[in-house]
Amino acid sequence: MGFEENNPSDISISMVHSALQEFLPNLSKKSINFFYHGTYNVFQVENRFIARFPDKTLRNEKGALLIKNEIDILNLLGNFISFPIPKPLYYSLNFENPFMVYAKIPGVSLSRCFNEIKNTQKQKIAQQIADFLSELHSLRLDESSQLKSLSTKEYRDYWNKVSFDMKKDIFPKLNSEQKNWLVNVFSNFLEDDRNFKFNPCVIHGDFDTSNILVDPINFDITGFIDFEESSIFDPAADFLFFDEGEIFLKNILYNYKGIKEESFLNRMKFLYCRTCVPYFQFGLKYNRMDVYSEGMGKLKKNMKNFPIKHL
Repeated sequence: MGFEENNPSDISISMVHSALQEFLPNLSKKSINFFYHGTYNVFQVENRFIARFPDKTLRNEKGALLIKNEIDILNLLGNFISFPIPKPLYYSLNFENPFMVYAKIPGVSLSRCFNEIKNTQKQKIAQQIADFLSELHSLRLDESSQLKSLSTKEYRDYWNKVSFDMKKDIFPKLNSEQKNWLVNVFSNFLEDDRNFKFNPCVIHGDFDTSNILVDPINFDITGFIDFEESSIFDPAADFLFFDEGEIFLKNILYNYKGIKEESFLNRMKFLYCRTCVPYFQFGLKYNRMDVYSEGMGKLKKNMKNFPIKHL
């Protein structure tokens, strides 16, 4: 299991209970169970609802906006996606304690059982993931949608800024080998024009095994969750399954019906390699050394998986 599954809640059951009573006036504290803590503290309620309360750093206007955006996205995607995704039932945009509630989708996170699954079953899961991504990435939303796309220049400028901020904020904490590796990751990506020739599309944006639900008996996919980072972006961002093994990733790519440009794999590698950066930035900004340490773990793993000669 990853960082989110092992990260303790930073909001009390009493606060959760108090916040949910308007929605569930007869709610018992005993029926509220903590699940995991990432961007949100996630709770199971009465074994039939999921309640999401932002991390303490986001229990403010920013967190309320995050919840509003996710609700808007889920309501929008619910009109087009055939796979089960959360359907918002109740929410509060109170800056001091914003939250949202949706009906529980049955199943467990794929991250909790992936290593126990046989290869033939993984192949079936890969096919289902490919079908979901093919459907999601094929959506063509009108201009009234809150999901806005970036131009090629804006996209390149975005990553140039990430690189600049990384060197300013993070590099003083890293050794020369780590800095050299990150410089190569970003420079190889930014200097290759092919990486900026793709068709932006609707993406999940935080697509990993923790956000894929499966039946714990037959391992069929039962739904997809956590759409708070959905946007119109590079479709390669939804294929970062390098940790799950080459065969699993190849099966997803083989069954995917979207466009895979010449640069697709290079973009996947870049987007995977830079996953340590937001952990570093968040940890340093909010003095969260647990998050910073998770970023360091990701950096070391990514350096091992993709040494400079393979970037």
